[in-house]
Amino acid sequence: MTRTLGDITNELKEKVLSPAKEEAERMLAEARLEADRIILDAKKEASRITEEAKQKADVTVKQMEIDMDTAARNFILLVQERLEKTIVRPVTEDEIESTLSDKDFLSSIIQILIAEFSRVHGKDNKIEILLPSRHKEALEEWFVNKFLQRATKGVVVHFSDKVAFGFKMGFGDTGRYFNFGEGLVEVFSEFCSPRFRKHFFAPDKDS
Repeated sequence: MTRTLGDITNELKEKVLSPAKEEAERMLAEARLEADRIILDAKKEASRITEEAKQKADVTVKQMEIDMDTAARNFILLVQERLEKTIVRPVTEDEIESTLSDKDFLSSIIQILIAEFSRVHGKDNKIEILLPSRHKEALEEWFVNKFLQRATKGVVVHFSDKVAFGFKMGFGDTGRYFNFGEGLVEVFSEFCSPRFRKHFFAPDKDS
């Protein structure tokens, strides 16, 4: 049987071209699937990166807010502290120094302290009083005339450059002194500071 050109053509299509076409279509389909997978993975990765960046940005913003809040609080505390130092302590010191400059008040305080010490520890114990050297001329004669003549025996009075105002009092031979000047300023400043803060830095009721 003689094979015609048509037979050969059909045979080529059936045995060569058709399988090749099917293989090409299969490979193309697989390539499309792979391309779709790559695109999907890329979108997922892009979404993940975007989400991570957003989370990092949120964390950064929150940390900045915390840092700013902390800085603001520290600034307020610093302002409070400086205001207390420039207002509370100077005012307290002026008032106490003015009060202790009153000779009659000073005499009354010292007499009360000596009387109380003598009552508890006996009249024979040494009591040493230190007064400001800068007020020696004004206080020395007054102190002798107005106070020491009536004071308990064993009272010794000195004028010292270490006393800015008020007085210091030492009992016995301990070498320790109670500071009724700067010590009172410290005590009253600590007492007044919370009240100063409460008055000048009261929280906003509308906040």
